[in-house]
Amino acid sequence: MSQATEEIKTKISIVDLISEYLPLKRAGASYKANCPFHHEKSPSFMVSPDRQSWHCFGCNIGGDIFEFLMKMENLEFPEALKILADKAGVKLPEFKGELDASQRNRIIDILKLAAKFYHKILMDYPKAEEAREYLFKKRGVSKTIAEDFLIGYVPEDWDLLTSFLIKKGFGINDIVAAGLTIKKDGGGYYDRFRGRIMFPINDVHGNVVGFTGRILHDKPEAGGKYVNTPQTIVFDKGRIIYALDKAKQEARRQDKFIIVEGQMDVVASHQFGLTNTVASSGTALTRDQIKLLKRFTNNLYIAFDVDTAGQNATARGIELALLEGMKIKIVTIAKDFAKDADECLKKDPAVWQKAVDNAQSIMDYFFSSILAGQNLNDPEVRGKVSTALLEKIKQMPDSVEQDFWVKKLASILDIKYEILYEKMRAFKGLPPTPEKTKMPSQVEDKKGKERLGAEKLLAIVLHWPIFLKTTINNLNAQAILSPELSGLYESLVLFYNTAEAPKSNFEELIHSFKAWNGQEGVCQMVDILGLLYDKEYSNLSQKDAQEELLLLTNGLNLWYNGNIRKNIQEEMRQAEKIGDQEKIKSLMQTFKDLL
Repeated sequence: MSQATEEIKTKISIVDLISEYLPLKRAGASYKANCPFHHEKSPSFMVSPDRQSWHCFGCNIGGDIFEFLMKMENLEFPEALKILADKAGVKLPEFKGELDASQRNRIIDILKLAAKFYHKILMDYPKAEEAREYLFKKRGVSKTIAEDFLIGYVPEDWDLLTSFLIKKGFGINDIVAAGLTIKKDGGGYYDRFRGRIMFPINDVHGNVVGFTGRILHDKPEAGGKYVNTPQTIVFDKGRIIYALDKAKQEARRQDKFIIVEGQMDVVASHQFGLTNTVASSGTALTRDQIKLLKRFTNNLYIAFDVDTAGQNATARGIELALLEGMKIKIVTIAKDFAKDADECLKKDPAVWQKAVDNAQSIMDYFFSSILAGQNLNDPEVRGKVSTALLEKIKQMPDSVEQDFWVKKLASILDIKYEILYEKMRAFKGLPPTPEKTKMPSQVEDKKGKERLGAEKLLAIVLHWPIFLKTTINNLNAQAILSPELSGLYESLVLFYNTAEAPKSNFEELIHSFKAWNGQEGVCQMVDILGLLYDKEYSNLSQKDAQEELLLLTNGLNLWYNGNIRKNIQEEMRQAEKIGDQEKIKSLMQTFKDLL
């Protein structure tokens, strides 16, 4: 397998791969970008000069192309390996017990060709004139967006697609397994989709895995208004989000998805520039769908039809999303203006954009909808209202937010906060109370700052070797607590004291040091620190570098001495308890030496 991974690395440029997700900018021999894994105003994400690895100094993570794709798409290594192997044209060894990859690939090929076939019919086939009239004129879909989404059409013919695919060399069993053809009871086959506008459904990577077909004419014999591909080895409706492949990067950039109900709502949204819009395809969000969305953002803006059915369908997925830690807002439009996103956008795009911008937080929405028209002077109504809202509040995973909304409800009902919280505590499955919420460790935060200080110090020293001797004299080496950084510093000091070490030119120093040391981990850390210098100190003068280095040195020494003093004080307390005067005297002298 290692041979395959190395071959993939030689065939796929890490710069090209990352550029599919991020706008990279040159920074000397490196590339930089805003990190996609945390929010920041200035770039912390860097691609190394040798273009073999990446690193983010903001969240302190990094790796190669496999780690990037795994982190970006929330994949396990085998999934990332398969995707990159396909991209590179590298054949992976087959393993027993896995899903029949050859059949899966054949079905993907069949569905891809079917989507192109349907689209070709829509655009060029004489029998599709009515479909074109409906789609392009009545519904206002542009031909560009129809091409982008590969929207198609299939006429009423019974076996048009099946015959086409068989002529292309595909077996009937695979066509049936793809969900495109149905076997007759008395023998023979017929197309599942007939007389319908066809919407290909892609997985998160852009592979066509199924279809939704919308009837062009309402006929009793036509079946449902919408028909979907049945469950297959590549299609599971509960695990698919329509247009996720097209919306994921814009959703990551804006840090939110807009979720609408149907395909036409998505198509219209993308046509009007809201390209972070996806659809749940008319069903309540499932846990698998929510986890898919969570790969790219924790923020969901849910828009639904103003009718009761649409509201209920949305509400069924909200609890699951809250339990997954998602932040939810609700997009609503006036009932008398439009019933959905598609209609609203066609009437006035500004109205829809304003509705998105003014989306209510989920709890604001619950409060306004549950309290609307209620007589809060009626004790029975107050009890029902409080129960309904507390049931919603308890779904929130953040206890601080819970506390806020319970207090708001207490204020509205003019009742003691403790009474409502006691009532909510009685509900099954209530998360811990706000008082028991654990705050982030301040000690861990300080350790993170110490490590960053050590990284910055080493980055400057490597770039300005002229200051290394001064650093050696002033820095307490024990102040660098990270074994990785401490080992690099000790190795650098040893090398600096050799005769062949360049004392002024940083490029010569780094090149010679790498050759002298030879350890892959150390050399990689040197490259990472070089990226850190490019990010933080690219315009630093020699005088400024000297001053910054002094500040970092003093900061590390003070941090270390402060911790040592605390340890000494604790040891002195223990020595006093047992009356060990000799140890107390020794510790006091050590303490004075640190002052």
